[in-house]
Order: sequence, then C-alpha cells, then structure tokens
Amino acid sequence: MTEIEIYRQRKRLFHVWLRISLFGLIALRVSGLWFLTPPATVMGAIGLTLILVAFVWPVLKADIKASLWLSFISCLFFTIGVLNAMTEGREVFGIVESVLAAGIFFSAMLFARNGYRELEAKTEALEQSTT
Repeated sequence: MTEIEIYRQRKRLFHVWLRISLFGLIALRVSGLWFLTPPATVMGAIGLTLILVAFVWPVLKADIKASLWLSFISCLFFTIGVLNAMTEGREVFGIVESVLAAGIFFSAMLFARNGYRELEAKTEALEQSTT
C-alpha cells in the first residue's frame, strides 16, 4: 500500500465521520424544538443551525477548505452544548451536542490533514516520476 493510498483511505474514514457528526448535530439542534424542557426557541434551534446547513454541500463535495472552516464553527456549537449541559433539564441534550460538535471538529481537522498530505504525496510522486 503506497503512501498516497494510506492518506486517501484515512481521508475517506474521517470524511464519513464528518458527515455523520454534521447530520447528527443538525438533527439534534432541530429536535430541540420538541425534546427540550423548556422548549428551544425557533431562532435558537433553527437560526444557528442554518450555519451548519450552509456547510452540508461543501462537506458532501469533500471540500478541504470548507471542512477547516467548519471545524472552527463547531467550537461555537461545542460551547453551546456545554452551556446546555449545565442547564437543568438539558443535561443529556447538551452532552450529546458537545460530543457531536467535538466529533465535527476532530474529524474535519483530520480529514483536512490527510487530504493535504495526500496532495503533497501526489505532488512528490509526480516530481519524482518526471525527473
């Protein structure tokens, strides 16, 4: 197995985890309208979630730069999840939200890291083959 194939395989694995975490966090945030006590406001549940929805298409296209931006934005949702975990009646919701946001952060960063390493390995292999 070549170095390029190793990075490609890792990139695919983290891309799958990124998609699962992103769609899970979107579903969880929207479900807050029905499952939270007291219920979340529409602006709180859907307004901030639109930021995540904006990243669905770039993530599905496996865009490396968009995944890096998404990792930074996931820190906001991690903070919101921690605040929800400290609120009475929202503990489980907040813990799940924090875990999903952390999953987005780590999988997006590792996806981008392996994507760039794959590109570097391809460039290096191309330079070696032409010389």
